[in-house]
Amino acid sequence: MHLFDLRRLLMMVIGNLCIGMAVSLLRLSHFGTDPFSTMNLGVSGFLEVSFGVYQLIFNLFILIIQFIFARHAIGLGTIVNMVGIGFISDFLVYGYHELFGSSPLFVTRSIFLLISVVIVGIGVAFYMTADLGISPWDAMPLVIQKISHNKIPFVLARMMADILGVVIGFSFGAIVGVATVIMAFGIGPLVQYFRKHLAEPLLRNHHKALPVSIHLNK
Repeated sequence: MHLFDLRRLLMMVIGNLCIGMAVSLLRLSHFGTDPFSTMNLGVSGFLEVSFGVYQLIFNLFILIIQFIFARHAIGLGTIVNMVGIGFISDFLVYGYHELFGSSPLFVTRSIFLLISVVIVGIGVAFYMTADLGISPWDAMPLVIQKISHNKIPFVLARMMADILGVVIGFSFGAIVGVATVIMAFGIGPLVQYFRKHLAEPLLRNHHKALPVSIHLNK
């Protein structure tokens, strides 16, 4: 394996670990979560199954849609994301409650929120820059765009998917709060910042000696 490809693999794994940690902190903050997690937390709570199990089942369902309409976006990163995020989050939330018991204080919850925003920005930047496939949910805007024959642009399709996720999650009792708004509308610029100033420089370090096999400018 080329060093460049090894960096991509490590970046993808670290990125997904960061996303899983961020979702855990958001759940502990009680300020809401990202739209996809909001939907899955609501429905999984209603069905009384764990977040990780339900998210995996739902991801498998939308993976079929992704395979039909956006199979080019499927890769190792797709599998790691759809399988890992929910279980990482469940494990860390369970571990926190086992170690510290009750829900954190307001100050602690606020700190968790701030940390999670930074971590998810770094995680998504790493995961995207690695270019090893995107999650089924992240592929849904591409599916909407394709089905509409490009009449619905990607940004609008993403907003439609996220709003639908929040509405479904809220309908099933999930917490919708300031974190949900931040994740839905404010995380994009942060991701772009970390891609430009952290992820891409790390990946392209000593790039002259490495085979360039992907295009990072999307």
